[in-house]
Amino acid sequence: MKKENGGTSKNSKPTLQFGGDDASRLVGGIVEKGFSDNPQGGRPIAPPRPSVLPFPVARHRSHGPVCHWAPKIGGSSVVNDKDYAGNDNREEEDFDGMEVAASIANPVQRKERKGVDFSQWKEIVKNNGTIKEPVRETKEINSHSLSRRVADPDEHVIEKRQRPQNHSPKSEGSNVVEKPPTWRDGSSKDGQVDLKMKSMQKSKVASGFAAQKLVGGEEVGIESQIDAENRAQLSKMSADEIAEAQAEIMNKLNPELINLLKKRGQTKVKRQKFSLSDVVTGSEADSLQSEKNRSKLTENTTSEKPLKIVTTDTLQDKGDKASSNTSEENCSMWDAWSKRVESVRDMRFSVEGKIIRTDFARVSDDGKPSSESGYSADNVSERDFLRTEGDPGASGYTIKEAVALSRSVIPGQRTIALHLIAAVLDKAICSISQNQVDSEGPVDWEAIWAFALGPEPELALSLRMSLDDNHNSVVLACVKVIQCVLSCTMNKIVFDILEKTPTYVGGACTSPVFRTKPDVNVGFIRGGFWKYNVKPSNILHFHEEESEGDKDEGEHTIKDDVVLAGQDFAAGLVRMGILPRICFLLETDPSAPLEECLISILIAIARHSPTCAAAIIDSGKIVQTVANRFASKEQMEINICKIKSVTLLKVLAQYEKKNCLSFINSGILHKVTWHLYRYPNSLDQWVKSGTEACKLSSALLVEQLRLYKVFIRYGYCISDFSNMFTSLCMWLSVPTIEKLMENDVMNEYCAITNEVYLILEVLACRLPNFYSDVREKTEDVAEGKETWSWSQFGSIIDLALEWVQVKNIAPLTRLFNCQNSVGEIRSLQDSEINSLLWVISSVLNMLSSVLKAVIPEDFTSLPNGRLSWLPEFVPKVGLEIIKNGYFRFSGNGSIVDYLCRLRIENGRELAISSTCCIQGLIRVVDSVDKLIQHANLEIHQKPSKFESAPEEDKILANGILKSCAVEVQHSVTNLMKQIMNKWQSTKPVEIFSRGGPAPGVGVGWGASDGGYWSLNSLLTQQEARLLVDLLERSETPPTAQTLNCALTACLTVGPGNSSVIDKLLNFMFRVPVLKYLNLGIEKFLSVKQGFSPFKWDYEEEEYLLFANVLATHFRNRWLTVKKKQKSTGEKINHKSKKKDARFLETIDENMDESNQESLSSLKLEWAYQRLPLPTHWFLSAISTVNFVKIDSTGETYMEMPENFLEVSKAGLFFLLGIEAIPASPTSEFFSPVECVTVVWKLHAISVVLLSGMGVLEDEKSRDVYETLQNIYGKIIDEKELHKSLQFESEIHKNYPTFIETLVEQFAAESYGDVLFGRQIAVYLHRSVEASVRLAAWNGLSNARALELLPPLDKCFSKAEGYLEPIEDDEKILEAYVKSWVGGALDRAAKRNSMSFSLVLHHLSCFVFGDVVGDMLSLRNKLVKSLLRDYSRKQQHEGMLVKLVCYYNKSDRDCEIERRLQLLKEICDGNLASVEKLESCIKLNHLI
Repeated sequence: MKKENGGTSKNSKPTLQFGGDDASRLVGGIVEKGFSDNPQGGRPIAPPRPSVLPFPVARHRSHGPVCHWAPKIGGSSVVNDKDYAGNDNREEEDFDGMEVAASIANPVQRKERKGVDFSQWKEIVKNNGTIKEPVRETKEINSHSLSRRVADPDEHVIEKRQRPQNHSPKSEGSNVVEKPPTWRDGSSKDGQVDLKMKSMQKSKVASGFAAQKLVGGEEVGIESQIDAENRAQLSKMSADEIAEAQAEIMNKLNPELINLLKKRGQTKVKRQKFSLSDVVTGSEADSLQSEKNRSKLTENTTSEKPLKIVTTDTLQDKGDKASSNTSEENCSMWDAWSKRVESVRDMRFSVEGKIIRTDFARVSDDGKPSSESGYSADNVSERDFLRTEGDPGASGYTIKEAVALSRSVIPGQRTIALHLIAAVLDKAICSISQNQVDSEGPVDWEAIWAFALGPEPELALSLRMSLDDNHNSVVLACVKVIQCVLSCTMNKIVFDILEKTPTYVGGACTSPVFRTKPDVNVGFIRGGFWKYNVKPSNILHFHEEESEGDKDEGEHTIKDDVVLAGQDFAAGLVRMGILPRICFLLETDPSAPLEECLISILIAIARHSPTCAAAIIDSGKIVQTVANRFASKEQMEINICKIKSVTLLKVLAQYEKKNCLSFINSGILHKVTWHLYRYPNSLDQWVKSGTEACKLSSALLVEQLRLYKVFIRYGYCISDFSNMFTSLCMWLSVPTIEKLMENDVMNEYCAITNEVYLILEVLACRLPNFYSDVREKTEDVAEGKETWSWSQFGSIIDLALEWVQVKNIAPLTRLFNCQNSVGEIRSLQDSEINSLLWVISSVLNMLSSVLKAVIPEDFTSLPNGRLSWLPEFVPKVGLEIIKNGYFRFSGNGSIVDYLCRLRIENGRELAISSTCCIQGLIRVVDSVDKLIQHANLEIHQKPSKFESAPEEDKILANGILKSCAVEVQHSVTNLMKQIMNKWQSTKPVEIFSRGGPAPGVGVGWGASDGGYWSLNSLLTQQEARLLVDLLERSETPPTAQTLNCALTACLTVGPGNSSVIDKLLNFMFRVPVLKYLNLGIEKFLSVKQGFSPFKWDYEEEEYLLFANVLATHFRNRWLTVKKKQKSTGEKINHKSKKKDARFLETIDENMDESNQESLSSLKLEWAYQRLPLPTHWFLSAISTVNFVKIDSTGETYMEMPENFLEVSKAGLFFLLGIEAIPASPTSEFFSPVECVTVVWKLHAISVVLLSGMGVLEDEKSRDVYETLQNIYGKIIDEKELHKSLQFESEIHKNYPTFIETLVEQFAAESYGDVLFGRQIAVYLHRSVEASVRLAAWNGLSNARALELLPPLDKCFSKAEGYLEPIEDDEKILEAYVKSWVGGALDRAAKRNSMSFSLVLHHLSCFVFGDVVGDMLSLRNKLVKSLLRDYSRKQQHEGMLVKLVCYYNKSDRDCEIERRLQLLKEICDGNLASVEKLESCIKLNHLI
């Protein structure tokens, strides 16, 4: 058909140019808003007739209106007029005034698609994409002497392309059907050329030539024109003429030049890649056939560039490994991870977020199926034309297509795209956290999550644009995507469980972080300080500039926002100005779902970092708007928005103390917590209000209590608590549980009760000491410290004891009694059991805090060390615990046993709650035992008088823990097994450097089972706390399993739990434990073959010194917190830096260290601290050389620790101790010490020598050092040779530089010390990397220290490891010869040093062995150098004789003669030297 020159220009008045008849002949109808059904002049235009269902087409809004056209086949439309039954779905309103322009609007003319033929589509599918095409004619176009033919390679028939007449001028020539000449193999010689031209039609040619317009409106590059002309010329030549011409060219040109041209041609072919986004596919058959044919010709298939997961800063960090927080072997890990993410680009998803398994797969160049579909975000509309039936969403969209679709001009399309993205992200985050597997097969959800949030789709920018949409459905869909990106739902689950634990204070920030690079001053030990992915000042950078009023145009660009969003998604949204937009939306009275999502986003942003929380506070309006909306709604109405509003205020209050004061002064606190002061209804009235009302009221009260608890922790509102205590008393007593279960409100009641007791536990921590005098209380009042009165706790303790008396609670009694009856139906569901356990946990921890306030600070100050009297509730608490069967004092079971079983067999939250129960129980019992033992009781003085006393009284008097020591020890053993079983599955969160597996969200989502933000991690950390309490309070003797478990527990602890590690350090570094380690060393030396016991013993004073210095070192090394330097009264002016603002600021390293944590914040930051610890953390005692200090002026300097030598000696002893003791005779788990590679251990004992010979000069530490060398030598000997010691890859990429420094120290101070020499010699081991061996050899050679190395038989690994396999590295062999010629081996040969033995062996085997290929020239060069050196230096004669005669087999004489003959062949003018050498050998009777 003709292409109408329709459409209007900007300056011409548009008119309708067709009538009804013309409209019926259109290829398709326009689906566009605002066109009138009764246009000017003529009868109404027929409605649009799309042949496919209207489906979202990925277009940018700038592309104009989206039109759906029906394909044209033959001369008629695919859709019959009679069969058309589509409905014209209108938009909601005419926002753009299109109804006014409808009368003068003309349809957008469709550009004709050539080759669209669906008539044989089903047949193509049945034949797997192939179909026999009819013979086609070809049309020759004479333009610039260019003859273009398109032929079918299978039929060898020239094909004619049908073109509309208005697309081409009058053409010369005629249509012919002929069979072209064939090549010798029978194929068409034009077939390849013409088929290639066919595949290039309407494509952008990837070449350096500019494309030119040809006849018919098609673009072909000049290079393709030349190639076509050459092919045309070849087609006119016979085979003999072609062969003759080729021979002529070969004779005229240089063969090297011919090879060069061939390589260049192959490179050009590989570089020609056609963009699929510009290819107009005719039909599914044409596409499949084109791909099949193209794979036979060249490797020019479409491929996109590899995915860049990280941004500009990240790429630089990854390139130079400056910020790499793991070993250099992560290069391969990163490559593997990149491939995983790369594969996500072609995945297609349905609207439900499921992966679409495509029926048709493309065939790649290598003949293998490809996951690429051939469509991109730009040409996705063509794919939509192919769907004529079934579900329009069945074919799905890629992530990039969905993001592009979110910018469509049609609101419905934008909404669908955002729903699809939200579904994909929600499914990904749930699968990652639960480690799920897709029902259709394993799906890499981690890679999907990382790709979606990576820089390539630019999702953050699209979401920020969608948030400004004027359609509510689009905005709602957009905020739901942001919710998924910020992991709002998953973080809510994690933080809710954290809030229930008694040890929770404020939680950790969720902003992404990365480790600082390892430094040589700390021995390259991993585990540096964490840093934010984004410098905090960059988040609000442009706001500061705009406030100055003189911001230059172009300083802040969208590119900056996109780059920052690639590093940190939430920070990027804040930088893009999401907070003012959210505030505006909240002020416009949004719908309940939208308001709920907006507040959830604010909560996630507030949890992100202190900077983002401060941005919400500083915005001014957001907090006040949220509080006003809370108060403006119906007072008694409770909804989700109100609950989340309180949560937002709670999170903001946790960051800074001044925020709490601001909320109090502005009345916000009273607005959102007035429900706590309301006179309560009875429990019956609360239950009768309905299940849904109970759930909402419970959730609101819980959040309000948590908010109030934050204020109490800061010391505010303590005196006001008595005003609300009356309304909270209803929740303190034990209810009728059966009634709550009947009305399904058990969980809601227990949630409120748990929170009330948690807030009482915080108040109990502020109680003054029970035995303190009145003067101290008066001082506290004078200082303005609010304290809680003991008089108010009497009734609270009585109510708490009701929960301790579990035998009086019927459901709990039945639950605990059936603990040994497997399979018996329980009356309580798991969720209800969990709720009750949380209540018991909070009650026990509250009682623990109360009892802790009773214990005197110093018992020695008491008369006779005894308490004159005890409060009545102390023995009462102890007796209730004994009577209610918490511990097993006889043969019956106990509640502790049941809780231990729950912790192992049931879900994660049940395990966490049961662990908290055991922890609170142990603390309560320990406090009761201390008070009873120090009380002035008559039973202690005259025990014989109380022989007839009740059994409970005797147990209380003797000590509860002491009476049930067997059960406690059994619990400790089971707990240690659980910890050691889980720690290896809990992978560290720093798998990669910045960019991580999941850039832009909380820490560790890419790690196994969700990393740190997972229930597995929370359970492991809670178990570590319980282990600390049990080890502190039970008389557990030091064992191998206990020590290994303590080391393991240190690895599981995250930020905010430094006190747990501190207690574990106190446990491990005690004199009894160190003595046990010494016994283990003695046993190891006496049993192990090849070792001899030490001839000395450690003194008591040395144990005390070791314990002190090790505990101090590890605290200072791992538990210090890095704080930013604060400027003194001087505000930094960003404009004075004269820095292009388009570049983001780098992270400042100018920080100092401090052990003092900020008292003005309850929130914990991942940044500026080192937890969790690396696996090899215990090596830091012998790997720390210097500490970097920063003075007041900001200058850095190096400072050697004063007790460095003592720390090194203690570290060597501790390392030998944990190496010597076995993990456990029956243990199935590896010790964390065994999981550290021998590479790290060898490196650590090398670092200790950098500071001098002090360690080796001490007799005891020298023996310990030698024993460690022998242990690691045996490990090296046991390893297979192909498992090399990857120092450079595993430790640091600059490890050769470290070796050079170590060698210099060896040459300067060792004086040939054997142990120091053995340690240097290990770097010449054949299993060490070639670069490290070369650096060690060159350093020794340059320092003339080769002769200081010991003989091979004195090295701590077998000689075979140094000699086999034969050296084949060219640089090392040349270094050997260079040292030989330079004289560096002269003394080494005389002293029988291992260096000369190495050279002798490797050079002899290489020179006189079987050498082939490129190594022949190297051998000849080395031999000539040796002979030339021999002719000049007579003193090297003996060395050369040894080289020639180095042979161990029986036929030695024949071999020496062969070698001499070989030297004569290579000598190149030095025949006299060879003859002289031969005479010397014969003179010495060596042959």
